[in-house]
Amino acid sequence: MKMTVRVGAMAVFLAAFTGFAMAEDAKATSSSRPPKNLKLVGDHWTPWDPPQPAGEGSYVIQKGDTFWDLSGKWLGDPYLWPQVWDQNRYVLDSHWIYPGDPLSVPARPQVVPPEGPPAGENQAPPAETETAAAPPTQGGGDVRPPTPSTTPSMIQLADRHDLYCSGAIDENHQASSLLVVGAELEKDMQSDDDILYLNQGRNNGIQAGAEYLVSRAEHQAIHPATREALGTYMQRLGHIRVLCAQEDTAIAVVLDACTDLKPGDEVLPWPNLASPILDHVPPVDRCQEPSGLPQGYVVDGGADQPTVYGSGHVIHADLGQDAGIRPGSILTVYRDNGDMPRIVLGEAVVLTVDGSTSTIKMLQSTRETRWGDRVEVLQQ
Repeated sequence: MKMTVRVGAMAVFLAAFTGFAMAEDAKATSSSRPPKNLKLVGDHWTPWDPPQPAGEGSYVIQKGDTFWDLSGKWLGDPYLWPQVWDQNRYVLDSHWIYPGDPLSVPARPQVVPPEGPPAGENQAPPAETETAAAPPTQGGGDVRPPTPSTTPSMIQLADRHDLYCSGAIDENHQASSLLVVGAELEKDMQSDDDILYLNQGRNNGIQAGAEYLVSRAEHQAIHPATREALGTYMQRLGHIRVLCAQEDTAIAVVLDACTDLKPGDEVLPWPNLASPILDHVPPVDRCQEPSGLPQGYVVDGGADQPTVYGSGHVIHADLGQDAGIRPGSILTVYRDNGDMPRIVLGEAVVLTVDGSTSTIKMLQSTRETRWGDRVEVLQQ
């Protein structure tokens, strides 16, 4: 079960009992809660259903491991961590991997030069029988084999947790009329696989099989420079599916909870969000001159409102549609420094553009980022 909270005390509590390794794609403390459905598998605790180690090519997770670090060691590039996760999909949340669980080690990527492999290398032995000659081209020359592809590996910059357990600033929030109004179990807050009751049914077009996003209005986002309200910060809480609908009510199951769900939470149509994918991320350059592209501010830190942000945090900026950005745009995060050169704090990628604001993920950090720091478009 994937939950979001402040990491501090919860991390200490769980570490004392189970030990865990956080699979952070940017080597930072995640704001997500660890799963709670831990079970004893062999000699260790895990929430997942790990396969048996496959012998050669298999690795047992050690305390302190992350997908980021293991990708750097195995693939030579930590930004290829999604390839490690893709080989081990029994891990349902890439932010949490557990010592004692096995991992299948992916093959190291090979880059073939445009002219092909060196002569004699990786070539099949000659056949014992004659082979048919290659047909001539229209001009009479020989048909040449196609040039091997040298397309670079693409980097997935966000995972499901980044996209569906974050939030957005809604400039003109109108509360949804479809709400969670109760639950089958007599407890204050609901989570994965729990049954919820909704306040609308067939008379409002609710049908069995429909999927929805549960959301909650958390706070007003305030601009750090103007002190004006930018809108309501809406936290995505989880994914539900309607099991059946009555005339004026419906019963739904929680498929995936980011945090605890409770009566009064809003139910919205399920959004399809895609991770930005790039062939490379430019390195952080402290000496980089301003790009001359739109600039703005870090205006919100999300539901938990941490005071500092680092690699892996999903935060919000006041650059939106007018700035010409899109999901996948790269931003430089910096701090004004008076008459001295600006302090480059890191880089971020745009996940979603939400009107006049955007949801961004910190990819790389040279030091902490705070509310009120600046952002500048580096690549649109």
